[in-house]
Amino acid sequence: MIAAAARLKAAFAAQYLLIWVLLVMSAIFWWASPAFRTPENLLEVIRGSGIIAVLVLGLTWIAASGEIDVSYPEIAGFASVITAWCVNEGVGWAAAPMVAVAAGTAMGIVSGMLVVVFKLPSLIATIAVGSIARAVASLIGEGGPIYVQSVPSAIEALVFGKILGVPYLILVVVGVYFALKYLQDHTTMGQHLYALGENRQAALEAGIQEKKIMLSFFVLSALLASCGGILIVATFSSGQPRMGGSFFIDGLTAVFLGALIIKAGKPNVIGTLLGAIFLSVLGNGITLLGVPSYVGYMIKGALMVFGVVIIAVSRYRIAHAERAG
Repeated sequence: MIAAAARLKAAFAAQYLLIWVLLVMSAIFWWASPAFRTPENLLEVIRGSGIIAVLVLGLTWIAASGEIDVSYPEIAGFASVITAWCVNEGVGWAAAPMVAVAAGTAMGIVSGMLVVVFKLPSLIATIAVGSIARAVASLIGEGGPIYVQSVPSAIEALVFGKILGVPYLILVVVGVYFALKYLQDHTTMGQHLYALGENRQAALEAGIQEKKIMLSFFVLSALLASCGGILIVATFSSGQPRMGGSFFIDGLTAVFLGALIIKAGKPNVIGTLLGAIFLSVLGNGITLLGVPSYVGYMIKGALMVFGVVIIAVSRYRIAHAERAG
């Protein structure tokens, strides 16, 4: 009896609260909206969460290290435009995504250099780089989207295809996330990641190569955002220079909300994946119920603030414990 009570208490521990809220919220939408529980809509929810999860995977580690990157949605839009433009110029689908990833990654190198070499605050540096990415994308697209006539079946299948009823996209995303979870939890890089976020000065005194690690994180964030941009082209058959902004709140909220679970108070890859699913379910459900869009933005904003507060409190407790020790 005592063991059963202990297991029940562990299942409802604070780090799993978001999972239970997600299940309850899904059940409410399932009951309240017949459209929500259709197979087509559920696939749309999964697809949407997969794209968000790819976009913000790199941001997760930057946030865990104590920095921030707000350029990821603009880099995604930039990469989507580069992909569409290259295809229309005859580069071909085999090379166009690689060109887009290279161009997006170059933006990440610029962000990283501004932060680690020129010592600019990461917020300022990534705002600047994001603005440049958006301006260049708008210039290429002459202020509007660039449409492609067709998307190859192999790339289209990645977004819309299924195996045994499960979308390829979510299988790929889950596979990538669990591979990076291993790197996060079982490698020296993962240890250094959280050491930088918890106590930057102590980490430097311990010999951690901050510049090399932080530059790598900004490059990785831009690379993954670029991959998200390619998924946008595959989904909408167009490069969207201004679509990146629609992912801004969702991306930040997924990361900070995900910090509530698994590693309480610390951004982590599994938390971000669940945060992306949570936001996709929330957005889809309130839309089907006819709730005004501004209410959804208010809810997401409140959730993001809540996540940030939890992270701040967690870091304060760690610092206080170290001072007390």
